[in-house]
Amino acid sequence: MFGMEKTLIVVYKDEMLMNQLKKMVETNDDADDGQVIGTRDNSINIVAWTEKVWLGNKKAGNIKDKVLFLGDIKGTDSLIPVVDVKFDDSGVKFGWAGNQAVLFVNPRDIKEKEEYLAFIKKLAELPIPEIIKQPQNAKIENTDTIEPRVQTDIDEEVKTRKTPAFLVSAKEGILKGTDIVGKAGTIVVDKAGDLLRDKNTVRRQMLFYGVVNLYRNGLEEFMNA
Repeated sequence: MFGMEKTLIVVYKDEMLMNQLKKMVETNDDADDGQVIGTRDNSINIVAWTEKVWLGNKKAGNIKDKVLFLGDIKGTDSLIPVVDVKFDDSGVKFGWAGNQAVLFVNPRDIKEKEEYLAFIKKLAELPIPEIIKQPQNAKIENTDTIEPRVQTDIDEEVKTRKTPAFLVSAKEGILKGTDIVGKAGTIVVDKAGDLLRDKNTVRRQMLFYGVVNLYRNGLEEFMNA
């Protein structure tokens, strides 16, 4: 029934990721003509639980509301095999079984440079923090110019030691094995193996990509299932 909020318990490890979802759910973004954008405005009340809180309440056995797991939460390895997957793109999946939904990712699904470049381009278009859109240690200023500048501390590091594959010197242009993609000038390396050494950074990018897409394409259906 419209006008009645439904409770969604969101279990998380990354508070910024949880806040991204909460922001989208709580934003009144439905169209004036009544078209629902993401989830219906004012229809969901998010209750955020850390993994520790979730495990405590699960043990007590007093959970009746819908539950959404964001990422690698203890116990989801038993849930994932039975979920009906509703979204599957770039190693990012979202689905549910009964009252439990899960967003999960596998960085190993991005094996080639071209796959990562395509993923970064899609990520750059989403309304998420700029820090999430850029590979670690490759932060540059947002600009639409063709010669984006690297921060001064990176330039100094380039002068003093061997340049990592993912750093770029603005003065020297594009180093061997480096590309610049996206409207914000996101820097990525030529070989996916070099970039993906930091699995945590890539995993976090994938989760943010997933949380926007689950909000836009699936969360409303899950809440009404």
